[in-house]
Amino acid sequence: MIKVLFFDIGYTLVNEDAVWKRRCEEQAETAEAKALGLTAEDIYREIEAASRTGAGQFRAVLDKLGLKEAAPYRNQLEVLYPDAPQVLEALCQRYELGIIANQADGLRKRLDGWGILRYFTHIVSSFDAKITKPDIRIFEYALNAASCPPESAFMIGDRLDNDIIPAKAAGMKTIWIKQGFGALQQASCDADMPDHTVEGLSELLNIF
Repeated sequence: MIKVLFFDIGYTLVNEDAVWKRRCEEQAETAEAKALGLTAEDIYREIEAASRTGAGQFRAVLDKLGLKEAAPYRNQLEVLYPDAPQVLEALCQRYELGIIANQADGLRKRLDGWGILRYFTHIVSSFDAKITKPDIRIFEYALNAASCPPESAFMIGDRLDNDIIPAKAAGMKTIWIKQGFGALQQASCDADMPDHTVEGLSELLNIF
């Protein structure tokens, strides 16, 4: 029996396209990037390449390119996927909903700003837990906080490396939502495959 559905944030509930476009543009404007002749398009393609291999995205790219100055992540540019409120409203009638996400301070405020805070009973961010995905302990932390055995929980996220693989290792069921950079990833073995794969939030209603 399923008790809790846990969601990631970026490219799961919110579209980060504008964030990454701006971040790459600002990174290309740094003195280091200019000295190397890097364009925003170059940096974006490197992030895509890192995503395909399951490497850490932005930081891995900066290290590869030898860039020490990192452009900021401007979360004010995040946009809630249009179908998110309807899907969450439907799901919360039957399940407890939660968040397990690598997020900076202020996650509850951002959820409230998007108008979806009220749907979530359990909210675990890396800032609050002091544990960052893909560390399995953040999943165990969330399950313990929700008093939920792993077999009674689903993790819904966009990345195989950060969401699906560690959640499966924790004993949870998983749904890979193929949005953003995570959609470029490929499972390296059958053990890494999610229980379900969807192309958008609305498809969750076909599963639940």
